[in-house]
Amino acid sequence: MVFQLDTEDFVTPETDDVLLDLAELFDKHGVRATFAVVGEKVRVLKRRGRWDVIKTLKRHDMAYQSNYHSLHPTIAEQLRGCGWEEGVKIVVEREAPGLRDLEEIFGQFPSAYIQPGGDWAPQVPYAMGKLGIPVYADGIFEPQPFWFCGVLAIRYALYFDERRGPEPGYLDGLKARFEELYRSLLETGGVLVVVLHPCVLRTDEFWDAVNFARGVMPAEVRPAPLCSEEVYRARLRAFEEFLSFVVGHKGVEVITYRELPNLYQGPEVELSAEELGALSERLTERLSHHVVNGKPVSLADAFGALSYSLKVYLEKGSLPAGARPPPALGPLERPPRLERGFRVSVGDLAEAAADAYGRVVERGSIPAEIRVGGKAVGPLSFLAAMARAYLQLLSGSTGNVEVPATSEEPETPGVDFASRVASQWSWVVFPESFQSQRILELTMLQLWTLKPAAPRAKRAALARG
Repeated sequence: MVFQLDTEDFVTPETDDVLLDLAELFDKHGVRATFAVVGEKVRVLKRRGRWDVIKTLKRHDMAYQSNYHSLHPTIAEQLRGCGWEEGVKIVVEREAPGLRDLEEIFGQFPSAYIQPGGDWAPQVPYAMGKLGIPVYADGIFEPQPFWFCGVLAIRYALYFDERRGPEPGYLDGLKARFEELYRSLLETGGVLVVVLHPCVLRTDEFWDAVNFARGVMPAEVRPAPLCSEEVYRARLRAFEEFLSFVVGHKGVEVITYRELPNLYQGPEVELSAEELGALSERLTERLSHHVVNGKPVSLADAFGALSYSLKVYLEKGSLPAGARPPPALGPLERPPRLERGFRVSVGDLAEAAADAYGRVVERGSIPAEIRVGGKAVGPLSFLAAMARAYLQLLSGSTGNVEVPATSEEPETPGVDFASRVASQWSWVVFPESFQSQRILELTMLQLWTLKPAAPRAKRAALARG
C-alpha cells in the first residue's frame, strides 16, 4: 500500500496545518506516507516560515506534483501543439526549478512525479525520467505498474473522498472495496495506491477550482472556503479510522513511492532465440506488448530485438543465440500506412532491418518510416514482417515474406487509451472544449514502450497473507 497525499493548495494558509495533523497520524501508526508537493507549495511554506511543517514532512517521503499545478498555461496547455523534442525541452525547463526547490528545502530528491489533475502529455513521463524521477503516478495508467517511456507508471486504485469520510456507511464501503482489491491480488501480490487531498479535509472546495477554473487566470487569488473546525476534525477522524484499518490488515505492508522501483524488475530485457520465436508467433496474432517466459516485452523491445537478429543474419548467415534490445521510444512522428500488403525477399527485409536497427541505436526511437521493396512502410507493418521472417528463418525457409497493411496503432486489449487521453481534458482547470490532437497522437505512438512491470519477488508481508 502507498498513501499518496496530493499536497497542492499554496493559496489557503490553513491547509498548512493539515499537513502537520496528517504527518502526526502516520507517525502515530508507525508508517510513512508520500507527500506529493507542488513546487510553489514548497516555496510558500518557506516564505510563510512554516519550518515546523517542513521539519515534520521530512520524516516522510517527498514526491513532486509539478512546479505550479493549475496556473495557466498548464503543462498540457503549453504542449498542446508541440512535437516530441520541443515538448520534452519545455517540460525540463519549467519543472527543473521546482525539483531543485523541493530537494533544497526538504533535503530529498522526489521519489515520484504525480500528475496534476488531467494535465497529461506523454513528454512529461519521459522528461521526468531524464530528470531522475523513476515513477509517474496517475494520468492514463493502470492500478498496477507498467513501464512507459522508461518510467514506472501507476494509477491510484482507491480514492479517499475527504468530504464524504464522516458520512454514515462511507467507510464501510471503502473498506469493502479495499478487501475486494486485496483478494484480487492475493495470488500474485501487487500494490494498491490510495490518494488523498489534504487541503480538502479543511476546505469545502478545491483551491484551483475557486481560482483557475475554465482557463481563468485571476489578477489576485482567493483562499478556498473553509469548513468548520468540527467538520475538519470529523474528516480527520474518518481518515485515521481507514488508516488504522489498513495498517492493521493482515498481509499488507505500507510503503512509499521511494521503495516501489525496488519491487519490480527494470525495463531491460534479454531474449533467447527460442523466446524470440515465441514472441514472433504472438506478434503474428496481436501487435501488442507480450509476456514471454515471464519476461514483459514492449513493441519497442520487439522491434529492437528482431531488427538486431535480422541484421546478424544478414552479416553472418545465421540468427544469433539471442538479443538484448536497446532502450527506445516509439516513433516520434506519424507513420505512413500501407493501403495493401506486399511481399519482399527475406534478404531485402534483412537489409532494411539492419538499417532500421542502426537508426534505433543512433536516435533512441523507433523509426517512423522504413524503406523496403521500394515502398515507405510504417514500423508496425515492418515489425509484423520481421516476425514472419524470423519464423521462416527458424524453420529453414528463405522465401518471400509478406509486409502486411496495419493500422500503425499498437493494440492494447481491454484498454481504450484514446478515450483515456480525451477524458483528461474534462479537468475543471482547462478552458472550455480544450483538446489536443497532437498530445493524443504522440501518446498513441508511445504505446510502443508500454509493458507490464514484472515483480522481483513477493514481499514477505504479502506472503503471510
